[in-house]
Amino acid sequence: MDEGYPGTVFASGEPTIVDDFAVIDNDFEYGDIRSAMYYPVGVHGTITVGSTEPNAFDETDQSILGLLATSAAAACMRAKRTQEIREAREQSDRLLDRVNGLVQNTVEVLVQARTRDELESNVVTELAATEPYSFAWVGQPDVTTEELLPTAWDGDGSLSVDGQRFDLSRENEPVARAYHEGTTQVLTDMTEVYGPLSDVVADSDVGAVVIIPLVYKDATYGVLSVCADDSEVFDEREQVILDALGRAVANAINAVERGRILDATEIIELEFAVDSPDLLFNRLSGPTEGTLEAVGIDYRSDGAVRLYLSAEDVDTEAFIERARTDSVVLEMTTIVDHEDECLVELVVEESLLAVLAEYGAVTKEVIAEDGGARFTVELPAEAEARELFELVESRYPGTDLLGYHERERAVETRQDFKAALSDRLTDRQETALKTAYLGGFFDWPRDIDGNELAEAMDIARPTYHQHLRAAQAKVFEELFE
Repeated sequence: MDEGYPGTVFASGEPTIVDDFAVIDNDFEYGDIRSAMYYPVGVHGTITVGSTEPNAFDETDQSILGLLATSAAAACMRAKRTQEIREAREQSDRLLDRVNGLVQNTVEVLVQARTRDELESNVVTELAATEPYSFAWVGQPDVTTEELLPTAWDGDGSLSVDGQRFDLSRENEPVARAYHEGTTQVLTDMTEVYGPLSDVVADSDVGAVVIIPLVYKDATYGVLSVCADDSEVFDEREQVILDALGRAVANAINAVERGRILDATEIIELEFAVDSPDLLFNRLSGPTEGTLEAVGIDYRSDGAVRLYLSAEDVDTEAFIERARTDSVVLEMTTIVDHEDECLVELVVEESLLAVLAEYGAVTKEVIAEDGGARFTVELPAEAEARELFELVESRYPGTDLLGYHERERAVETRQDFKAALSDRLTDRQETALKTAYLGGFFDWPRDIDGNELAEAMDIARPTYHQHLRAAQAKVFEELFE
């Protein structure tokens, strides 16, 4: 080799001893050096020891040099590992600082947003302002055209998604794939990108694109896409961060969508029938001649769903046993049990009622008879009722649409609520309720008992409790019905 003995030993990994350079014919000049030992130091080089005397090195010298070379190689490896660890730690610290800032700012945006447009606009602005990202955009699906349309974007002025339309029926395209499969798509070779996305990144410095589905449970709200000039930026750790942000954005959109129905004056009323035996209501109502009604839903702290079901004109004993032994029922409590009617509380892992609520719909009525159930739900006027219906139909094939109505709903103010209660309560009932509340009857421990309240109204204690119970019932009816 051109490096002489050191290069040859390094390449071969085998030590070499030259007893006398005077008898060797080569092009290298060794000066006064007559003999030498060469020993490889792993991948780090070689150690050379020379002497002005020929045949200066014996086996002991070779062993000592071998130990020295091994120790040197180990020291070099330790130094290299120490440097790599230090560089990795510095990189992790930089990543952590950036992630903490990004997450904190994005969460603040999500919490403060009052509308979906505001939420999306602020999220893309935050992402586009974060190094090393250069551009970000959000797209929403239009189920009537099977397309996804960009609704908010920010960042590099040379990029634009304005007017682009992504065909969701072409499931081989990354945007459609992310939307339908619910999996993040990472693109690092811009020469292989085609379709509308190709138009977006054409003639730009973009080296990588990530497309994150905005999924909250069964609802998909669109995609969030982020661009960067560095083709290697979206590594595994970066994807974990962006996936988490995507879930947070979808969760926030869900909260905004659910909140809109509470303030909406124009709503869509949707009626549909579900005949599938996969629906719990249908299994419970199938063998009976009575009527099953869902009268309430609640959520437990462990994520399970609590359903309140009322059954009329049924064999209560058989109905309760059937509910208790159903495969999806985790717990069952009988609240009321009369001759042919009962009220039960069921705890299940999931329910269609919960899915509807998470999608932003308010369930007004659920009636199940003869193995089939009828649902009446309300959504904001701008919500995609068709998409909700398709969601239900995909879970329960054979679902039929019975009615679709657009109408206005008067918004009830706090004053309206109080006025409605006052109209329903008699003077005695309102007085009994007010004195009980102001007197501390509902505190624990109680500051006053029924005898004192009855005396204050100058009536008998049983009469007082009769007025109080009637008033409470009317308040709860106005609240829950």
